Amino acid sequence: MNKEALFWKIISGEFPLPSAATMMGWKFIRYVEETQEIHVEFDAKAAFTNPLGKIQGGMLSAMLDDSMGPALYLELPPNRLAVTIESKTSFVSPAVPGKIMGIGKLEHLKGLIGFTSGRLLDEHGEVLATATATHRIIDLAKGGGDMLQSARAAAALA
Repeated sequence: MNKEALFWKIISGEFPLPSAATMMGWKFIRYVEETQEIHVEFDAKAAFTNPLGKIQGGMLSAMLDDSMGPALYLELPPNRLAVTIESKTSFVSPAVPGKIMGIGKLEHLKGLIGFTSGRLLDEHGEVLATATATHRIIDLAKGGGDMLQSARAAAALA
């Protein structure tokens, strides 16, 4: 774990949460360094449901992305970020509005590519969905600087 990672600036409030994370009620719970797993919580709102009253699959995929990405961010130096270039989600059980726990795990990091896995659990520990993803690491000083500038500007407005 890199204590200087950009992720910790978001957790400390130095930078704001991304808008999508805020919309999904994203909340950091803990990081388990031994297993490289991050535990987060989401507030799955009724507004996220499909016509059957279940959380729409795209929302679950977004929650998985916001569980897996931070597991990788925690290992990156402060000038680097990761973008998802591929993701595969398997929907296991229907999700209903309420608290959803996300667990993201860094599986492998080599050079500019990272691999993660994730799962979402309901309040009873039942698996709702699982995913794997591939991420490309970008240097904020070389083409990703506009992301950092946007985060700083948003922090200044908050």
